[in-house]
This record gives sequence, C-alpha cells and structure tokens, in this order.
Amino acid sequence: MHSGKQKSVLFATLNWGMGHASRSVPLIRELHKKGVPVIFASDGVAAELLRAEFPGQEVYELPSYNVRYEKRNIYVNVLRSLWNILSAIWSENLWIRSFLKKHHIQAIISDNRYGIRHSSIPSILITHQFRFYGPCKWANKIGEWSVQWWARKYTEIWVPDWSGTHSLTGDMANWKFIRPPVYYLGPLSRFNVVSVPSSDKKIDIIAILSGPEPQRTQLEIDIHNQLENIPGNHVVIRGTNEHPHPDVDNPSYIRFDLLAAEELNRLVGQSYMQISRSGYSTVMDLTYSGIPALMIPTPGQIEQEFLMVYLKDRGPWVFQMQDKLDIMAAWQTRDQWSNTKTIRPSGNEANIAITSFLKRWTTGQIRSI
Repeated sequence: MHSGKQKSVLFATLNWGMGHASRSVPLIRELHKKGVPVIFASDGVAAELLRAEFPGQEVYELPSYNVRYEKRNIYVNVLRSLWNILSAIWSENLWIRSFLKKHHIQAIISDNRYGIRHSSIPSILITHQFRFYGPCKWANKIGEWSVQWWARKYTEIWVPDWSGTHSLTGDMANWKFIRPPVYYLGPLSRFNVVSVPSSDKKIDIIAILSGPEPQRTQLEIDIHNQLENIPGNHVVIRGTNEHPHPDVDNPSYIRFDLLAAEELNRLVGQSYMQISRSGYSTVMDLTYSGIPALMIPTPGQIEQEFLMVYLKDRGPWVFQMQDKLDIMAAWQTRDQWSNTKTIRPSGNEANIAITSFLKRWTTGQIRSI
C-alpha cells in the first residue's frame, strides 16, 4: 500500500499474445520516470513480458480469457470462447472491487481489460478497435455495440495511433461518441526509433512470434521448417517460455524464448528482415524499427486480415497468408518491396501522453466515472 498524497496507478494488460503488454511498456516507463508508483496486473505471456521488462515487480494474476484460434472462422473461435470472455470480464470486475479494498490506488489504466474499472476512481481504457470488418455484418454490429458499451463505462479512452490521414488503423479506431473523451497518442512501442546502417547488420532474418495458441506453435513449426533451408544467420524469438514443440528441436538458427526490450531492439536493428504476425502492436513496433517485414495474419483473426489489406503499400511490408507461407520468396524479392517508406514516430509519444495525463489528473480535470 502507498500512503500520503502519492498517487498510484493500477496498470492492467490483456494477455492476447505479447502485443498489449508490449505497447503498455513505454507508458509504464514514463510513469516510473515521473515517480508514479505502478502496480501490475495481467496473466500468461503478457505477465511474463512485464516481469522481464520490470524485474522484481510483482504482477497480480488476472482471470484468463482463454481464447484459442483453432478455426479459421473468427466467429466460431469467439463463440467457442464467449463464455470464457464474459466470465473473465465478470471475474475482473469482482477482482478489482476486492483489490481496491486492500490497496490504495487512485487511478486505473486498462489495456483492453474491460472488467478492470471502478466508478470511484478515474479509469482509462487503452484500445485501438471500435469497428469490425468481418464478412458477417450483423456479427460485426454486435461486436461493435459490445465494445462501445464497455468502453463508455470508462473515464477516458486512449488510442495508440495517429488520427486523420496518417492513421495506421483507419476507421477501425474511429470513436463516434462525445463521452468519454478520446485521446490519440500516436504509435507506442517498447522499441526505440533507430536507423541502423547496413554495415552493422549481422542477422539475415529475425522471426518474432506471438499471439494465441495453437496458431503460435503452428507458425513456429512452419518458420522452423523453412528457415532450415534458407542460408544465412537467423534468429527466432519464440514469444513464450513453454517448452518447444518436438518438431522444432535442434534448430540451426539462434533461438530465444522471451527478451527484454533493450536486447530485442538491438537484435532487430541488426536484422535485414523481420517475420511476425500482422497484429497492430507489431505494426507499431515496425514504424519504430523501420526494417522490412514479412507479416502473416493469424488465421481467423479479422483485425489482422483487415490490417493486411489496409496497410498494403503503406510501408516496407509484404503480407502472406499462413497456409501459403513462402519465406524464401519474400527474402529473394525484398529489394522490390522493402523501399516503401512509412511515417516514423518521434519516439516521444509515451512521454507526451503521460505528461498530459498527469496534468489532467493532478488538476482535477479527470474525474471518476
């Protein structure tokens, strides 16, 4: 517990692969720099990443959403997991009520944890998706209505994207309501904005895996099988501490489970090409690192498939579907697609966001829900 007038924040991140925790890291760093005590809450690989980034920091365990992408149809995946999602949100709400009775917290920042909020203190939601673009229009509307219903229970909404023509998410992050107010922060990443000269490149291909199972494991197997036949120096970041699948034993490339931002940033900067999912947090990371990337949407994850279409020709990226993965083709043709430029962030987005938030907070402009 924290005493006196020192304001403390509960920062909760969704475990949907590493993305939500990854984009939360720069905001947490800025809170730490400004002397604001931060208490972490998450689960699974997201909690593992927070522990790696902030050694010694306790991470309180939250209910797992247990969403698995076993089918290509997202509606089947979500329906199969709907009870888990709703139960987790309900459990989160019970958890936060109990937690606030034991801990002196003055604000909540929740990255896509729709149950982590409380009417007695300012509660901020971080999200980038208010609209859905699946093939079933009525299902999209239900999804949009649900997200908007939960989002309107928060004091503020923070969108990690630019607004207007430079947006990386297009209409996906278009908030049409007056309340609560929305703040567009610009892209957030635990990487630094860097430009590494070719003379310092030592890695040909770096693959960074993330996302829900079993698709993360399947992509690891597919990448392993293809990298074994591509000459060069390669690195794979598995994105999990779970034991590797037997089909990826004894690789010829260098392999890590999870890496803190500084080391991962160094390896990415030394690479000629990155392989990753086309999740939005990865897109933000790529605007910071600036390296060419082969991106592969998670099968059945509509958001990533939307970004694949929307971001085509907007940066040094090429996209392939997982069942048609051909790393060699992307590697051999990289000179043809890797020269497309994208807008680079300033690197000061998180600092500006937290400075503005603390000003609103300390002057009483942010009130409880």
